[in-house]
Parts: sequence; structure tokens; C-alpha cells
Amino acid sequence: MRKVWPSLLAIFIPKKFDLIAFLLGGASVLAFAPFEFSPVILVTLAGVFWLWMHAENRLDAFKRGLWFGLGLFGVGVSWLFSSMYFYSGVPLVAAVLATFAFVFFLSLYFALSGWLAFYFNDAKRPGLMLFVLLPAVWVLGEYLRGTLFGGFPFLQVGVTHLDTWLQGYAPVLGVLGMSWAVALSAGLLLWFVQQRSWLGPSTFLCLLWSIGGLLQQVQWVQPVGDPIDVALVQGNIPQEQKWLQENFYPTLKTYVAHTKQNMDADVVVWPETAIPTYYDVVEKGALHSFIKDARLLNTDIVAGVIDGNDDKDQYFNAMVNLSNPEARYYKSHLVPFSEFFPFHGVFAFLTNLFDIPFSTFTAGPSDQPPLMLGGQLAGLSVCYEMAFGEELARYLPEAKYLLTVSNDAWFAHTFEPAQQLQDVRLRALELGREVARSTNTGYTAIVGVDGQIKASIPAYEEGVLRGEVQPYEGMTFYAQWKRLPIEFMLFMIFAFILGKRYFLTGRFAKSEQPD
Repeated sequence: MRKVWPSLLAIFIPKKFDLIAFLLGGASVLAFAPFEFSPVILVTLAGVFWLWMHAENRLDAFKRGLWFGLGLFGVGVSWLFSSMYFYSGVPLVAAVLATFAFVFFLSLYFALSGWLAFYFNDAKRPGLMLFVLLPAVWVLGEYLRGTLFGGFPFLQVGVTHLDTWLQGYAPVLGVLGMSWAVALSAGLLLWFVQQRSWLGPSTFLCLLWSIGGLLQQVQWVQPVGDPIDVALVQGNIPQEQKWLQENFYPTLKTYVAHTKQNMDADVVVWPETAIPTYYDVVEKGALHSFIKDARLLNTDIVAGVIDGNDDKDQYFNAMVNLSNPEARYYKSHLVPFSEFFPFHGVFAFLTNLFDIPFSTFTAGPSDQPPLMLGGQLAGLSVCYEMAFGEELARYLPEAKYLLTVSNDAWFAHTFEPAQQLQDVRLRALELGREVARSTNTGYTAIVGVDGQIKASIPAYEEGVLRGEVQPYEGMTFYAQWKRLPIEFMLFMIFAFILGKRYFLTGRFAKSEQPD
């Protein structure tokens, strides 16, 4: 036991190279939205690869990965502190501790990658390390972070290379495929510098990027039908006022007024929890006449609202078509420690610490069908769900476009709204469907199948984005196979390395012999 505590303490005492890793992690944020200076990530990844390759032992490699993560997430997801302290009423000390705990948890995935990098390190074959192993280790870390415990796919490096040739890999291998291409590029650059060899790495680098550029020319999907005229309402209701009783009617008047001015649209969309109460309350009360009139018109009015059962012991973060209330979507992938509390019996005390209205939602079914909106089937999602391309792929090929809503007022004036819009752009590329996105404070936008923003309105302003969404049919390779190719590639690489290390050398057999 005496040996354990010094080892644990050593993790939190940074050495020179740990601090360099921390700085590299913090600098990496410049590659993500809202900065989007993509070359930075190639330099910082090459830097952390070099640190891992020159680690003296497993603890050093573990620590360097951990401190890189503390830098990346400490800056990149600092918006978590803002949401807790300014909008959830969490005391300052508790907000700081909770943010650090979350950042530390996310950083453990990088620490694991560092440990694996040292474990598989082969100093005699640096080219193999940089070309095969380190990119695979990096992607494995991102894969685990995006899947375990519900998944936390924040700041995956693949999104940094939207608008470059590497985005051609998105419809084929998804964001993890793009991350692999970015990590491989960083490894090849380090190979070029470290080995003073230009022919091999430059050839592979040109080939990698050229294939990505050629893949951009592939037409994975085709337009079908006429464009859908959408009106995306951005109410710009401040989060600190959203749930106040005195603002309930003014909020509803804001959305109703904008809707009445756009009733000639095919689809009108209100953002997540635009109606800050149960649907049956407004259906029988404040919006009774409006909903009754909406049913007589041809316009679909999709509103973010809370929907509960009769006893209100279960309630859902929902989207309801006011013109056809039977058409509903219930958010299925909830945000941990915000919309639900894992191991509720253990963490029940946190519901009192966080002053969040409706903080224990029930998850909706994972197999909900697309809804008919504007004459075409649409796949629906709420906020956090846009980070999970493999889950949205369940709508395809039936859904011809995607509709998502969010309330980014929780993170107003932080990096988070821009980061989430970056995720939306990548989902459009991965799935080959245009995305209409309505938010409370921004960024409200329409994104094309090429990942480009077709139309948007300024953030933190009240308004309506009026535009057209083109339906598409067909399937991208990623939409068909999801993460299976990435999983197969990771399995084959690590199976080969382990097999070579143990079975072919006989070390495995020796390790099995009794003492």
C-alpha cells in the first residue's frame, strides 16, 4: 500500500514533458470551432506522439497522455463550468470540482492511449510506430471515449479537418475515419522530421490526402423531390429567464408571433424546450386556440416541449408536431448528470445540488421511426444526439433529411455552440442528408450534404431562418456499415501486433509456464 500512494501522487506532479503535453493539449483547441485553424492539430498530435515514443516507462507515457487531455479538455470543454455555475446555481467550489472531475475523466482515455503506446513501442521500427501503431492507438482512445458509459465524443480530431481533402473520408469511415487520417498525417510528418527521410512519408502523405480529395468527388446520394421550405425560429430567450413563471406567456407569444408570420412555410420548427412546460398543459390552456387552428393548415409546426405520462412520474424531452400531435419524438440519448443521473440511488443528492428544471428525464425508445414533415420523412434528434452519427444512421434510408433542435443557451458565449455546429456539419457529410437546425440562441442553420452551411442567422439574436432543405435518397458507405470497418481495422492491427509479440516469438508460451 505504501508503494501505491507515491505512484498516484506522481500522476498529479507534472514533470517537464508533462507540462509540454499540457501545453500541446491546450493549443489543440485552436484547431476546433470557433477557431478552426486545422494545421495546429497536426503539430500537437505529432508532439504528443514524440512524447509517447520517448517515454522512459509506462507511467511517464500514461502521465503525458493524461496531461495532454487535461490541456485539451480543460480549455475545450470549459463551457461545462459556465453551464453549472451561471445557469444551474451550483456553488463556485462545487462547479470547479465537478468540471475538473469531468475533465480528468475524459483525460483518462488519452492516458490509456499513452500507456498502450509505450506497451507496444518498438524502437527498432519507428516507421511502423508512426505509420501504424500510434494512429491506431489514438483512434482506439477516441472510439472508447465515444462508446463507453454512453459515450462522450467531444473534440474528436476528425472534425478539425472539415473543409480539407480529408473530409472525403467522412461518408466512408465517419468521424473516426477522419480522426485516423489526421493522426496518420501527424505520424507521417513526425516520421519526416525525426528520421530525416522524405521519400516514404511524403509519398504516403500525398496518397492519403489525394484519396481523400478523390472521395469528395463521389456522389453517394441523389436529390429526390422538391426542396422543403422551412422556417427555423430562434427565440433567443436567455437561460436565466427561460424557466421563470412571469416569462412563460411572453415566451409563447414570441414563438407564436414568428410562426404566424411564416405560415406559408412547409415546416416551422421551434427549438428544444421552446415550450417550458408539459405539452398537455399548453394544449388545454395557453396554446389551445393556436394548436386547434394549426391542425386546419398544411404547415407542420414542430415544437420542442416536455411530454409526460398521466402521473408525471416519467417525462420526456420531446418534439411534437402541433399540427398533428400524434407525431412525436422523444429524445433517447440523454446527457448524463444533466438530463438524468446514472446510478440514481447513489447520486440522488446531486439533483439538489444542480438547480436544473426537469433534470431526470426518461429516455425515449432507440428505434423511433422518422416523421412525415413537409411531405418527406425526416429523422429527428435533440441537441447532444447529433454527436452520435451511428445512432442517427438508424433513420436511413427512409429519412430524406434530418431535423435537429437544441437549447445552447446553457452554454451561451462559450465554445460549445460552435463546436456543436461543427458536429452537425460532420453528420451531414457522414449520412448524406441535409440538416435543418433550430436553436434558442444559435447557431440556427441549414447544412448541405457537403457539410457546408447553406444558410444561417446570427447567434444571440431573435429571428427566423427561412430557407430550403433538399431531400436526398441513397446511402453513404458509413450510413450502411457505421463503425464496423473501424472496429475491424482496430481488431486486425492489434491482433497482428499481439500475435507477433507473443505467439510468433514464443513469449506467450513462456509466460504460461508455471514458476
